[in-house]
Amino acid sequence: MPLLSLLLLLSSSFAQKPSPLPETEVREVLAHFTRAFENLDWDGFRTAFDDDATVFYPRTFPERARGRAAFEKKFKIVFEQIRGGKTVPPYMHIEPRGLAIQMLGETAIATFHLDDRAGFLNRRTLVLHKAGAGWKIVHLHASELALPASH
Repeated sequence: MPLLSLLLLLSSSFAQKPSPLPETEVREVLAHFTRAFENLDWDGFRTAFDDDATVFYPRTFPERARGRAAFEKKFKIVFEQIRGGKTVPPYMHIEPRGLAIQMLGETAIATFHLDDRAGFLNRRTLVLHKAGAGWKIVHLHASELALPASH
């Protein structure tokens, strides 16, 4: 009987897949979020955020959006602006440059640049937190910096 118990314990240990490293999980969440945004997949996009997330937008909306109702209202406008007259995804191409992820326990800070507007350096910071529902964006800060004419 002890041998049978040992064999069952060992077989269940080998059958379990090792959990991915937290940074790998964050990278997967960011990749899913990016694809959803490129394709203007509303459900995939909105579910990446925590209900209490805050968002700073770089252009049209100068105030901070606090909570799901506020940031979704603004992003619905952004989605329509991006969609324009197009009917087939992807509606844009997002290529994060210089992605850096800082892991702080159950919190991750992801920073990167985008080249999506000529003459500007677009900077992004996403703060993610791991809770019962997995990694969720709790803050998104988008800003841009005008580049010198010689750049």
